[in-house]
Amino acid sequence: MYPRGVHMTNLHVTLQKIIPEGILDLERRYEILKTVLYSAPIGRRALAAHLNLSERIVRAEVDFLRQNAFLKVTSSGMEITSEGYTLVQDLEDLMYEIKGLTELEKKVSKILNINKVIIVPGNSDENDMFKKDIGKAAARLLLSMIRPGNTIAITGGSTVNQMVKAIQPLGSTYDDVFVLPARGSVGHRVEYQSNTLASELAQKLGAKYKLLNIPDHLSKKSLESIIKEPEIQDTLEKVSKADILIFGIGNALKMAEKRGLSETILDFLRRKEAVAEAFGYYFDPSGNIVYTSRSVGIKLDDIKKIPYMIAVAGGTSKAQAIKAAGHLLKHGCVVMDEGAANEIIRCAKL
Repeated sequence: MYPRGVHMTNLHVTLQKIIPEGILDLERRYEILKTVLYSAPIGRRALAAHLNLSERIVRAEVDFLRQNAFLKVTSSGMEITSEGYTLVQDLEDLMYEIKGLTELEKKVSKILNINKVIIVPGNSDENDMFKKDIGKAAARLLLSMIRPGNTIAITGGSTVNQMVKAIQPLGSTYDDVFVLPARGSVGHRVEYQSNTLASELAQKLGAKYKLLNIPDHLSKKSLESIIKEPEIQDTLEKVSKADILIFGIGNALKMAEKRGLSETILDFLRRKEAVAEAFGYYFDPSGNIVYTSRSVGIKLDDIKKIPYMIAVAGGTSKAQAIKAAGHLLKHGCVVMDEGAANEIIRCAKL
């Protein structure tokens, strides 16, 4: 129960006035518990590096959490206790409101002109752990959206991977749902490729799936030949009519390098000021397509017709990319972290 007259939206301001040190302690201890939860077993030095804190501060906080039975120290490192796990779950909503994320969501939604924005605490650029929270939030959203008979298309990427990981196996709950990769394989890490994530998501949902086993670096002639294969055509037809599309938003130059694009193309992207990548399309800060990679998968015309889309991206460094690709999400939601949200707001004020 909150004091009379204190609304959740100004809780942070109120607490900051009366217990400024208490807010800092709460946020720090919450982040320590979450990091141990996600990274256990972990040593004190590694924990300090993860959170960019001094070992002295981490030692003091760990001692407090251990004495209160929220953490336990083993020979291989620290682990969270069942009491600690319960505390983290109980604090999630409170931390959301303490950080004023509801107001932040409204501001970012207005700037991007997107109906729904979900923001989780933290900055993925500073700690990869926060990608897991983006994944958890996106997973909850997806499960609330799926309807019988839906077709779900999914791209690859490390943050999309975290969304799939966050979903618990559901048996045969969605046996009439189809999951498809939104495009052919990209990059060298198999666990982040859309084929892998489509099959894993389907298995967790108890849904059906098909794959698009097409590398990104084939010649134009080879691609044209493969696309004519009946099975590939059938999969692409299903992808184009997806009900839900899940995708990550990438930094243009980083994605171009991952795909092994030539130095000539990289220079071209720099000259065109490309900042965002999604589905093999590269966008400038105004959201204009400046380059399209040679790949097989969902096309922009099809994307615009999909009823609902979920985009995931995190970190200050993704703010420009999210803003540039935001026009794709008129009928959808972007899930990001505080780092990206605050940078989007900062850039809007310039």
